[in-house]
Order: sequence, then structure tokens, then C-alpha cells
Amino acid sequence: MNYKNIIAVTVLVAVVGLFGVLWPTHRQALGSVAVGNSYSATTTPQVATGTNLCPHRDFAAGLASSTTGTLGSVNILASGGGRITIIDATTTNATQRAVAATTSLTLAAFPASATAGSYHFDVEFKNGLLVDYTTTGTGVSSSTISYRCGS
Repeated sequence: MNYKNIIAVTVLVAVVGLFGVLWPTHRQALGSVAVGNSYSATTTPQVATGTNLCPHRDFAAGLASSTTGTLGSVNILASGGGRITIIDATTTNATQRAVAATTSLTLAAFPASATAGSYHFDVEFKNGLLVDYTTTGTGVSSSTISYRCGS
């Protein structure tokens, strides 16, 4: 073999390698949710009662302490004696909410000793996602709350 054949084989291998790297391939999706559409999650009683799960991140600009988003689902894992309420608000204090009464802001309400199961909502909230619960009796039901905060 002479150097012309070696160069020709090298160029051929380089071209084939370049096409192999740049040629579009069909990539398999790894999940059922598009990037950016996934949910965050938290559990009760680990999250403190009265917590706004979607606080606004720019306090220095003087913006409100809430944001919009979506309540995905609530999975009641183990029943407890306390109740769970999820509200479209930033505070449990109704006198500090000029928007509306608590009953019109309630997104989900689970009574004491709620039935274990998966409850899907996919509802929008506009003021914040506030988790409020009582820990009477055997404590709050153990649950997983999925949500997506907007901007």
C-alpha cells in the first residue's frame, strides 16, 4: 500500500464517521412528560401547615409573595385524624386576603380520616398554593402533593 491509498482510506473513514455522528436519529422518549411539564412534589406532615409551596422568588423587587401554577394531584397514603385543605392563597388568615373568601379559593379539601387513594386535579391557581392542615387525633393523613409553579 502506498501513501495515496492510506490517505484515501483515512478520508473515507472520516466521512463515514462524520455522517454517523451528524445523521439525525430518532431518540426514544424517556418518560411520559415533556421537558418543563413535570411536577414537583412534597409530603405531609413534613411540609409545615400554612406553607405556600410556590412563593415568588424576587422579594427584592417588591413583588407579591405568590405565583401561579398547577395543582397536579394529591395521593393520600395513610389516613389520619386531621384534615387537609389546599387553598389558592398566600396566607391562612382570611382578613389578609382581599381577593375572596376561603371557600371560593379552596382547590382541594380532605376530611379527617380521608380515604387512601390518588386524587387528580390538574387545576390552575393564581395566588399561591397554600397547604393547611390540622393534626388532631392520630395526626394528619400522610399524603404526597404534586404541583408545578409558574413564573
